[in-house]
Amino acid sequence: MVLALGFSTACYEGLDGELGAASGGGAAEAADDDDGADGRDDDMPELACEGIGGQPLRRVSSKQYEQILTDLLPESLAAQAIATSSFPRTIIDGGFSTYASANRVSTAASMQIEDNAESIAALFQENVRELAPELMPCLPTDYGSDDIDACLDEFVQDFGRRAFRRPMSDAEREIVGMLYEEVREADGAEAGLTAVLQYFLQAPALLYVTERADGPDGGYVALSPHELATRLALLFTNSLPDDELLAAVDEGRLQSRDDVEREARRLVAKPEAVRAFAQFHHEWMRGFVLDSANREHPTWSAATSAALKEELGQFAAWFLAETDGTFRTLMTTQSFPFDERLATVYEHDATQTESPRRGLLTTAAAMAAQAHTNATSIVERGVFILRHVMCLDLPPFPGDIDIEGTLGGYADLPTARERLEPLMLEPACSGCHVVINPFGFPFEVYDWVGAHRTTENGVTIDTSAEITAGSVQGTFPDAQTLISAIAQSDEAHDCYATHWFRYATGRPESPDDSCSLDGVTQAFAASGGDVRELLVAIAVSDAFRFRKVGGAEQ
Repeated sequence: MVLALGFSTACYEGLDGELGAASGGGAAEAADDDDGADGRDDDMPELACEGIGGQPLRRVSSKQYEQILTDLLPESLAAQAIATSSFPRTIIDGGFSTYASANRVSTAASMQIEDNAESIAALFQENVRELAPELMPCLPTDYGSDDIDACLDEFVQDFGRRAFRRPMSDAEREIVGMLYEEVREADGAEAGLTAVLQYFLQAPALLYVTERADGPDGGYVALSPHELATRLALLFTNSLPDDELLAAVDEGRLQSRDDVEREARRLVAKPEAVRAFAQFHHEWMRGFVLDSANREHPTWSAATSAALKEELGQFAAWFLAETDGTFRTLMTTQSFPFDERLATVYEHDATQTESPRRGLLTTAAAMAAQAHTNATSIVERGVFILRHVMCLDLPPFPGDIDIEGTLGGYADLPTARERLEPLMLEPACSGCHVVINPFGFPFEVYDWVGAHRTTENGVTIDTSAEITAGSVQGTFPDAQTLISAIAQSDEAHDCYATHWFRYATGRPESPDDSCSLDGVTQAFAASGGDVRELLVAIAVSDAFRFRKVGGAEQ
């Protein structure tokens, strides 16, 4: 029997970023029960910086939830659960999937969460005789109801600690015990165990990154060892703390800055770190645009579409495993593998005496993500480079421009550069477009699926650009030389570090974060642009290891 556990889902509504509202009382009670036992120093900590930004309450992303299922459940059950999942898909709105703003839970989403947990419980119940011993290591293979009874407390304590990333509170254990007894009495021990599993899979303590922030409003608290372990695990592995992290917490070895640095270096060297690298670079290059994209192109097929959706993550995995791991290499490498499903997209590259590609920006997926259904976009690509790769400001779009009228007389010209020339000349447009368009010109040789080309409508594409933006100054004949200049610029290095900071903290930076962020960018520069060192620098920053009391951005 699978239950509708309504008492767990009411708490999804009205979450406001403060811990006290995180779980309808459960998480707050857990924090109270653990007071003084979690290694937290309740005195006001000494920050290296004068302040840090407020941290909103975060729900784990849909990708993180899938990885959590993989790490918690028997392998066959996790695979089925992910394949049939109705868990609400994380929508990225102006940032990353880790952002609290991308993970708010509506009434409809809370129902999806309930339905998903119920569905997984049903899958478990269908094959309970095989799966129960895999889920409960203390249960013998040939078990009876009494064995489940005897094993339950040990299972709940261990499973709950891993799922909630902290020891369960007395109140939470009591709820689970009462649930088990009620269902067991009506439908038997296996049904009781199924109900307990369903409870865990929709529990707010699993779904939300809850962090205590007791103290005077505007003050600061050091994260507890359990909270630090959770942040580290989500940043580096997109999942739960591993056994070494849990041991460090238990043994009092995850409290100081040196402790955090040690664990960060260990985690960034693990194979599982590829998850975060793949997810970040997929989202940084806006690969999620390709999830629902269609392209009118001879090479387009279901296989091409699937491969493009995966390419940015695959590139990041290769970059982490096979290169020196520096930002310069990420941006300028001339040789990288591609999925065989994209062979027709990349086939023109083989005819060139020198590779027309330079790093992540010129992968087919990155170029396809910054394009339209049947055309490239000089403006979209230019804005992407300026704002997203170099973090340079642009004036807001003036709302009274007659674009159709401005461009109408040029619509039949053969190349996009020629068709958009009025934007560079019209006074109302030129203020922005003399900066934007030149950053898009060199990338016109990559079409709307990212395939390389040299002509458009039979006319050779002019890839030259006069650039004057930040420290990127001069005449650039093609995308390769422009990317090399961008990769050497302080703006691009700092911008990349800033995006990782946002991804790691799950929020945009605020003015209060300037000190922490400065420390991160300086450490990144001092390392020669080593991306692994960048992540370690973020992990040891004040913004990562401490929390502001109150004032979280919503």
